[in-house]
Amino acid sequence: MFLTIGELINSTRDEVKKALKEKDEDFIRRLARAQTEAGADAIDLNAGESREKEKSDMEWLIDVVEDEIEDVRIAIDTPDPEVLEFGLEKVKHKPVINSISNEKDKQDAREIASGYDADIIGLAMGAEGMPMTVEDRLNETEALLEKCDELGIAKDQLYVDVIAMTIGSNQEQGQYVIDSVLQIKEEFGVKTNIGLSNVSFGLPDRCLINRTVFAMLLEAGLDAALIDPTDTPMMDTLKAAEALLGEDKSCLGYLKYIRSKS
Repeated sequence: MFLTIGELINSTRDEVKKALKEKDEDFIRRLARAQTEAGADAIDLNAGESREKEKSDMEWLIDVVEDEIEDVRIAIDTPDPEVLEFGLEKVKHKPVINSISNEKDKQDAREIASGYDADIIGLAMGAEGMPMTVEDRLNETEALLEKCDELGIAKDQLYVDVIAMTIGSNQEQGQYVIDSVLQIKEEFGVKTNIGLSNVSFGLPDRCLINRTVFAMLLEAGLDAALIDPTDTPMMDTLKAAEALLGEDKSCLGYLKYIRSKS
């Protein structure tokens, strides 16, 4: 089953940053509700823009979102191990950890992740920084899986993020992420994830780029993505692709989705 993670409650977005500063509950509730009703399986929460207040802001976000949507799954999106552990202890339902990696300074996050029943996004990235080629991504995936195995993190908990980069400055990156999904699944048998909107950064009509590469990635076997689920054409693509790829038995999910729009 594909894991759709709603990306909109992120403090790097000006309107969310403002809502955090002003503690605008109504705005956060609307964002959470809109994403859930559009089909998000989990809601990503990022409060990291104000580092000194990240923990208290994360607590506030969790309280507001869980009060608005009783059975919501939350993705704790933070580079801070203390905030990560706090969030994991606080949420009511099975969380998503966003994220761990091979980087030396992420050892604490990896160890924390090993202690929870969570879906874990693991970045195919380590000491060498951003992976530029398919081979880089494969090497980092292998290293990540070794580290996770040492900590007892089960392979079926993990979603390897193939690290999307904009095609605006390096056009080869579009094909690289598609090939990486194919080869990571073939060589390692692990699930894959992508932060989809990074692909189109700096380009006009970003939604067109995003949903086109999304269809290509789904055919390659992508298992999860951080996306804007309120982008109706994006969700149209997901539901149609699941039906076309035989992942939606008797097209029942597609039929239900289409009826819900009428």
